[in-house]
Amino acid sequence: MRNECNIIRDILPLYAEDMVSSDTLDFVEEHLKTCEECKKELKKAKEPQPVQYTSNSATLVNLSRKLKIKKLQTVALTAVFITAIFVSAFAALDAPIYFPYSDNLITPEQLGGEGMLLTFDEKITEINYTVYNAPDGDLYYCDIEAWTSLWDKWFSKEKGKLSAAVTTEENKPIIAVYIPNDGTENICIAKYDPNAEIRIDKNVDFESGIVLPRLSLGYYLISAGAAMAVLGIIWVLTRKKTGLNIWIERIGLYPLAYIIAHCIISGINWNSYSLPRDFSLTVFISILLYGGLILAHNIWHLKKEIKEISPPQK
Repeated sequence: MRNECNIIRDILPLYAEDMVSSDTLDFVEEHLKTCEECKKELKKAKEPQPVQYTSNSATLVNLSRKLKIKKLQTVALTAVFITAIFVSAFAALDAPIYFPYSDNLITPEQLGGEGMLLTFDEKITEINYTVYNAPDGDLYYCDIEAWTSLWDKWFSKEKGKLSAAVTTEENKPIIAVYIPNDGTENICIAKYDPNAEIRIDKNVDFESGIVLPRLSLGYYLISAGAAMAVLGIIWVLTRKKTGLNIWIERIGLYPLAYIIAHCIISGINWNSYSLPRDFSLTVFISILLYGGLILAHNIWHLKKEIKEISPPQK
């Protein structure tokens, strides 16, 4: 009986799949009528069996997972770089184009009895002015900047003439000074004196000065280049330590992203008359580029890993 059970149990997997001849079928069914142990084995044979992964199947699963990650990172990389391109294009179009001073650029007029009204030529699309006390405290200065941009020229044509009301809380004269931001001297436009008979005077003795560009962007650029050089040396010294090397590469990608962003915003110039704008845009674009470079770096390493675990081609 024991030998018969052994034979039946060898056949049970085929019997369960209905893959035996009619004679074998009759033989197995006749045995199962009297053998409870073989009935239990048949029940087990019909139950779903867990998949046993071989080393090759595990490798294929790992490969499939890495390919999915690579695909997702590639999509993200494309999205980041497209966003960076659009932001960079807008930054270039929105770059200030300052105007040299001319007689019709700004027209000063009396504003009631409280100050003066400055009306700008219609080609000016953006203005900025700052009112502050003179060092001796006897009057106020109003520094004025005026510019346009390619974006405004092409897409903002309905602003009309801009104007600015320049007033102070104290009854003191105000001198309006135009800042050309091109390395030339500042220009006195007019003086408003609430105590004079002619309150708006365009002929004023004024000790002009020059507004120099800010050089901070150049210092930041040098710092980024120095950081890249230091990280490059560390990378060479630790090139045999793969894990550390990868992290050095990741850190070193930000100075590279900053240098690229600087070239996008300012070209090869180190000076800036619009430092807050230029620096904030440079940092924003550098963060976008850094994200893209990190994704590209990860994809490159994933590609190497996929190549190592891919089954050999027949």
